[in-house]
Amino acid sequence: MFVSRIIISLLIFIITLPAQASKLENLFDSQTSISEPFELRDPFQTPKFKSEKKQKREERLSGIRDEEPKLRGDVPLDQIVITGVLIGKERRVLIQAVGQTFKMKEEDTIGPNGPKIKAILPGGIILVEQITNIYGEPEYIETVIPISK
Repeated sequence: MFVSRIIISLLIFIITLPAQASKLENLFDSQTSISEPFELRDPFQTPKFKSEKKQKREERLSGIRDEEPKLRGDVPLDQIVITGVLIGKERRVLIQAVGQTFKMKEEDTIGPNGPKIKAILPGGIILVEQITNIYGEPEYIETVIPISK
């Protein structure tokens, strides 16, 4: 009698097993469905920024725009004061002259026939200007202007 009860309960369990399995599958299907798993970001990689956001970020970090006014007139070199140097991907220098502060980069000239900024260093700038010596030959003179304190 005891054995028959065990056999009957096992048969009932075996018959109802597929129905219970389908209920469990339906339960998990609604909670764990991922339509395109290969389009998800790899959690072990750093997130990639879009190019537009990257440009805005670089512009915000540098804080430098090329639309700012340039130093145009003939200014004597003894009146130029270097107030700051921006070192990075594109080096810039803050030059104070004629009562204004100007942001300039390498290869810019100070005035129409003035010296050219040849190098921007952490301690100052190097200017190069072309003159004509007494023999009528072109000659280059380098001037180093340190950052003023």
